[in-house]
Amino acid sequence: MKTKASLLPLLLLSPFSIAQRQGGPPQPRPVVLAIDTNKDGQFSVEEIAAASAGLITLDANHDGQLTSLEYLPNQSDPNANKPDETVQRLMVLDKNGDGVLTKDEVPERMQGMFDRLDTNHDGKITPDEIKASASTQRGPNGRAERTGEATRRDPVLNALDTDHDGVISAAEIAAAPTSLKALDKDGDGVISAAEMRPREMTPADRAKHMLDEWDTNKDGKITKAEAPEGMQQRFDSMDSNHDGFLTEDELVVFFTNNPPQPRRPEGGPNAQEPRP
Repeated sequence: MKTKASLLPLLLLSPFSIAQRQGGPPQPRPVVLAIDTNKDGQFSVEEIAAASAGLITLDANHDGQLTSLEYLPNQSDPNANKPDETVQRLMVLDKNGDGVLTKDEVPERMQGMFDRLDTNHDGKITPDEIKASASTQRGPNGRAERTGEATRRDPVLNALDTDHDGVISAAEIAAAPTSLKALDKDGDGVISAAEMRPREMTPADRAKHMLDEWDTNKDGKITKAEAPEGMQQRFDSMDSNHDGFLTEDELVVFFTNNPPQPRRPEGGPNAQEPRP
């Protein structure tokens, strides 16, 4: 049986802390895996022609279109966030065994999470409140669907999502073979690993990404209650004017001072090229 000590690292892991981890290969991109059927790290003429058929395999809810829940890494995993398992993991912290969690039972790093889960503000978290929150999260990234910012940084997604609304519609899936050809910069009929490589995120990109994912009321700033657990300890230092909000400008400053470590290129024999 796992002990509380062994479970705590899992409980404290957040999208923010995961994003800050150093090294390691990038996560496979579902759209690339769906189109690159021979897994050689590039799109051949035949694979481009069959791109629509490959993309439709990602349509988990069979509505004829693809949202970020279906085309982004991890979010496309239907088993990534099971409410019952989330309840089981968190209730390990119930020290007195009374069936609820109180603030004194929750580690300091998780206090922000406590306030979000305690929806009736009675100072206790019940299994039902945990389950309700987990059911709305849809995946490890803690949010449902993302906006067009989710597609702009990936050349493949950017080419497919022609109206940049964050959804690859049925019409855009059908037009995929034509749309993807725009990535063939050297005109050889093949889209190489270099031609489909995601561009490096700038501090401004990372700030927009955080707002896109965590600014739940879409007011252009992140409160401490909205911030992921991994950001809670740094929140006050990031909030340079101490007004209780993280603005885009404050996030840009933080990410400028905390650049990500370079990652190894995505797999495939033709993907072993240094990043520019």
